[in-house]
Order: sequence, then C-alpha cells, then structure tokens
Amino acid sequence: MATKCFIPILGKRLRFTRLTENGSLPEGSEANDAVVVTKGFVTINLTSEVEDGIEIIQRNASGGLCVNEKFSDLFKRFNVEIEFCGVNPSLLSMITNAEPYEDYNGDIAGFTVPEGEIDKTFALELWTGLSSSYEGPETGGYMLLPRVSGGVLGDIEIDGENAITFSLTGASTEGGNKWGTGPFEVVLGEDIEDNGDMVPGDPSVLPTGLDPLDHLLLMTTGVAAPPSECDPTSLDPVSD
Repeated sequence: MATKCFIPILGKRLRFTRLTENGSLPEGSEANDAVVVTKGFVTINLTSEVEDGIEIIQRNASGGLCVNEKFSDLFKRFNVEIEFCGVNPSLLSMITNAEPYEDYNGDIAGFTVPEGEIDKTFALELWTGLSSSYEGPETGGYMLLPRVSGGVLGDIEIDGENAITFSLTGASTEGGNKWGTGPFEVVLGEDIEDNGDMVPGDPSVLPTGLDPLDHLLLMTTGVAAPPSECDPTSLDPVSD
C-alpha cells in the first residue's frame, strides 16, 4: 500500500447538492433542481471547532498531586464561510436564508432575505489543482463536506471601487451524513491492464463509503471538475 503525498492549489469548481432535512440525498421529484456547479467564488474558509477535554486536578493535604488527569479534546465541527464573486439566486437560496424571487416570466431573477429559521442542508464538493511537484497520475484535488447546515448571507459592502461580493457565514458541518460512496463519479476506478501496462480505470464513485461521523474528505482525483452552470440541474445518481 503506497501513500500519495500532494499539495492542493487553486480552487477550481464548487458543486452543491441539496439534501433532505435528515441529510439524505433527495429522491424522486425532490431531486429536481438539486445540484448547482459554480466557479464564481473567491475564498472558502474552514475553521475547526474543538471542545477542550476536561482537566481534573486534585491536591492532597500536603500539597502534592492526588489526581492529575486530562481527557482528550473533542472535534465538533468545521465552521464554513464562502465568499462569492457573483450572484446565483438559485444557489444562494439552496444554501442560505435567501429565498428565490421570480420575474413575470417565472424565471428566478433575484432573491429576498426574510426573517425566520434557517433549515437548509447541503453537501459541498471542491475541485482544486495540484502542485507541479506531485508525481502521481491524478490531475487534481477533491474535497467533500458531506453534510452542511445552511448559513446566512453575510455583510454586503457596496462602494464605488470594488466589485460587490456575497458571503455565506454561519454554516457548519454536521455528523450523521448519509453520503456513503456518493451519487457522483468523482475518482478513477481500479487500475486495469492494457497491453501489459497498468492504466487508470473508468470514472467511479468513491471506493469506500464515508462513515456517518466523517465531516471532511480530501484526496487526489483523476476526474475533471464538472462544468459550471447557472441553472440548477437534477440529481441523477450513478447506478450500482
């Protein structure tokens, strides 16, 4: 078993998949307009939230240590912030507290931001490049957050010199994901022999299903990022 060391560089594409309230992939009519792919982002920031382990220190009557115990720290979640350099109302309504606003033709022409509870849940995939120092056959990096609870639109700054950007804040990863091996072909399958030489296999789903408590996956991939599209598309999972 070999270890692949790699250096991801430059974010290329994001894919968002709307999930049901319990974190499952949508099915049937719920799978319509469930996927958005975009390259219109500036930064993604993940900050880990860790709960410090309990520390118990008890001294005896002479001042010496009777009990000196430190329990392990506990990883809780990643907090997620994304800055977008363009406006996709369908995407913002999928992952934030924004709601789509239709024009006279029934097209989604903008969004509103109402008050109230935020109940959006989604999965996030990121494709990156790889440093030229990487010597493996893969062409890029792949990151997956299999279950994220939606956030809110952050501060919107408008001035006369800079482009207007929109940010997602307050989102965080959750345990209990139901992603498994996923609905998409994101990696190359097992190497196959071709005229005596080993060549990468066909595009495939993940080789091993994620544990429900996994919050993040980062790996190399030989499958190119999907094309960016403004309109949402339906979720069409790969057949077993």
